[in-house]
Amino acid sequence: MNPTNHQPLLTVIVPCYNVEKYVDKCISSIVNQTYSNLEILLIDDGSTDTTGTLCDAWQERDQRIRVIHKQNEGLSYARKTGVENTDAEYVAFVDSDDWIDPNMYADMMSAMISTDSDIAQCEFCEVFEDGRMEHHSPDSNANSFEIVGREEGVLLIVHDDKWKSFMWNKIFKKHLFDHIVFPKGRVYEDYPIMHSLFHHASLSVYLSAEYYFYYRRSDSITNSKSLAAKMKNSFDFSEARLERYLFIRQHSEYHKVLPFIQREAIIKGIGFLRMMMIHPQYFSKEEIADRVEQLRSIPFPRGEKLQRGVKIELCLLKISPKIYKFLRAFYIQILRVTNTLKITNKKW
Repeated sequence: MNPTNHQPLLTVIVPCYNVEKYVDKCISSIVNQTYSNLEILLIDDGSTDTTGTLCDAWQERDQRIRVIHKQNEGLSYARKTGVENTDAEYVAFVDSDDWIDPNMYADMMSAMISTDSDIAQCEFCEVFEDGRMEHHSPDSNANSFEIVGREEGVLLIVHDDKWKSFMWNKIFKKHLFDHIVFPKGRVYEDYPIMHSLFHHASLSVYLSAEYYFYYRRSDSITNSKSLAAKMKNSFDFSEARLERYLFIRQHSEYHKVLPFIQREAIIKGIGFLRMMMIHPQYFSKEEIADRVEQLRSIPFPRGEKLQRGVKIELCLLKISPKIYKFLRAFYIQILRVTNTLKITNKKW
């Protein structure tokens, strides 16, 4: 009897873009899973190196692998393509420069099925280029897991402490994506949709074992050193914080964390508005005006402290955006002069 007949099909979606140095290790860790009833979708997102060729070679070697070549549209739409091209009940994601423990999916699927959960997630370990490893869980017991309901799951994700908004350390029932719109071309693309996935999950199961190895590349998208990329990354993260705040505001069952998420949206929003004022060449007047109005619409969070400078800036924005912009521009000019004269050495 084929043991896979008792295992539900799990589709593992691997977005691949210019990862010729890493993709073999990633795929090898997936095909060697002890959970054998896998479909592996390699989404070649318009790679310009040999990534696509390497993916095709893997497809020839393992019948569970299917390669989809597409034009470059970013990580989020590569994941979207994978979800749209599978009929499996369960889906998971692996980033193509990372790798996973051989027992990851066997243990997670066992916990997921035995608890009838809609989402399973595990802990992860960060691996740096010098070989250093940073562990995120003191408990490596594969049999240790925790079951949570819908409301608690959303609150844990929103707090962004013990639980993180990563796609790659989780398994999802595919029906959860019926409610999801993948953001196109966004960095931190998992952050604005994760709370919605948990919102539609009746139960979730959390495994404390570290099964996922996240490789910290110095040349990754989020670590880009170009100013334009930094502006894009900051814009996307600030926007994601605002979207999460709007989601929480719309759902009264999560209002116990509303002051916390208001504070987070204000801090990130003010921080990014400062960057927009320093580097206006990267933004249109409409984008700056939109960010101002978004911040003005957020009430001061009750019971959550704001830094004095952030609080003053938000007050000024609510009183008069024109006064705020004038004073902020004046402050930037003073700093530029005093830093040039080496009177001060302050960041903007």
